[in-house]
Amino acid sequence: MLLQLPKILEPFQEKVQATQQSTIRIHPKTTPPVHLWQSKIGGKPYWPKDSAYPQNSLGKPLFFLAQFNFAEIPALEGFPQKGILQFFILNDDTYGLNFDAPSDNENYRVVYHPEPLLSAENLENDFAFLPDFHEDTPIPPEATFALDFSLEAEWLGPPDYQFEAVYPEAFLDQFGDEKDELMDFFYELGSKSSGHKLGGYAFFTQYDPRNAAKPMQLLFQLDSDSDIESMWGDMGIANFFIYPEDLKNLRFDRVLYNWDCS
Repeated sequence: MLLQLPKILEPFQEKVQATQQSTIRIHPKTTPPVHLWQSKIGGKPYWPKDSAYPQNSLGKPLFFLAQFNFAEIPALEGFPQKGILQFFILNDDTYGLNFDAPSDNENYRVVYHPEPLLSAENLENDFAFLPDFHEDTPIPPEATFALDFSLEAEWLGPPDYQFEAVYPEAFLDQFGDEKDELMDFFYELGSKSSGHKLGGYAFFTQYDPRNAAKPMQLLFQLDSDSDIESMWGDMGIANFFIYPEDLKNLRFDRVLYNWDCS
C-alpha cells in the first residue's frame, strides 16, 4: 500500500514507505459476546475452573480489561495464531500502573492460554468471588463488548521513539522553511496510530516511555472512547509493550504497561 506524500517528500517515498507496519484494528460491537472464550473488551473473562484467578501480592483480584482469541483475528506477523491473550489491571486511582516503574507488574497481568477449553462446563461461570468493581476502572465494570477486527497499514510518526532515529534533525533541516509543513504531515501520521489495536505503532498523549536501547513493540492499545465509555484519566490512552523475543516465545511476564493523558 502506497502512502500519499506531500510534494516536498516525494523524493523520499522509499524511505517513508519502509516504515510501513501492519496493525489489527479493534472494532467494539454494540452486541455483547455470546461465549466466554470470545474476544471482548470488559465483562467476564475466559477462565478455567482449575486456575487461580489473577491477583496482586495482597490477594486483591484484578479487574478484567480485555481478551483476544487469535482464532477470530486476522493473522499478524509475529503474533500468535491461536490461543487467548488477556489483560488484567488493579482498580485503583492509577489503574494498576506504577508510574515510577511501569514494568512492575504487581498490579497488572497479561495472561496467555495457548490451548483454550471451548466448553462452558470447564470454565468459571460464577464470578461472585470478585469484588464489586464500582470505581477506578477505565471502562464501566458492567459493560462488555464483542469485537470485530481489520488488518490495516500505518506509518511512523512522532512521538514514537523510533521517529528521531529514522528522521533525525539533519534530515528534517534540509527542508528549510518547509520543515513545518513536513512536521504537520508526520504528526498527522502519528495521530492515525491512536485507537484500539494489536501491534503496529503506539500513540501517546505525552511521550513514549520505552527505552530505545531495549526495543519493545506494541502488544495492545486501548484508547479513550465514548462509544464504550472508556476513559483513561483525561481522554488518555493505554499501551502494553513486549520484547519481540518474548512475543516469539509466548512469554508475557515482562510486559511494559503505560497509560497517559493530557
